[in-house]
Amino acid sequence: MRFRGAEAIVESVKWNGLDAISKIRNPRSYRHPTLEKRLVRERMRSEVRIIEKLILNGLAVPSLYSVDIANSQIIMEFLEGMTLEQALRHKNFEKSLVGTAELLASIHSLGVIHGDPTTSNFLVNEKIHAIDFGLAGISEDDEARASDLRVLLESLDSHHSEISGRDIFLKAYSNWTNSSSVLEALKVLELRGRYNLMRG
Repeated sequence: MRFRGAEAIVESVKWNGLDAISKIRNPRSYRHPTLEKRLVRERMRSEVRIIEKLILNGLAVPSLYSVDIANSQIIMEFLEGMTLEQALRHKNFEKSLVGTAELLASIHSLGVIHGDPTTSNFLVNEKIHAIDFGLAGISEDDEARASDLRVLLESLDSHHSEISGRDIFLKAYSNWTNSSSVLEALKVLELRGRYNLMRG
């Protein structure tokens, strides 16, 4: 498996006899090389710190095997399973959706913003795992958390409109004690988006 995305090249590798995933950040040729090198290092360090924080708090994310800042490479655990996008096409889709909402709420409770929580960035096996923290950040801002929710909900609406997943997801997310202010911020974001669409 090899995939070249906007942020990184991701491929299956072997690491000390284990199946693993290698992630190498793409350089941006339009930036000055010195600036680009510094930005890539900062992004990598941030991604690694966030993953370590989530692991230390017992959340389901891939384990880190190796971090090579000089070569912009992270090697991490290979997780078996299907993407949430695939899982939502099965009969027990509600269980997967609820588990995803609970996991994202737990991530938010630690002050972590995923940055790209689409249905492709959660894996489903015996439990739900969050993957790809390349755009993640640290913030206690409710609007930032609401932006995560909006990305996930738009992903649901685009690919799974037949399951009415929005209500299931938001109900499960609302079980988090501090969710009310995030859900209010989501309403404001969505109203703002509709207003901008109406203005053209």
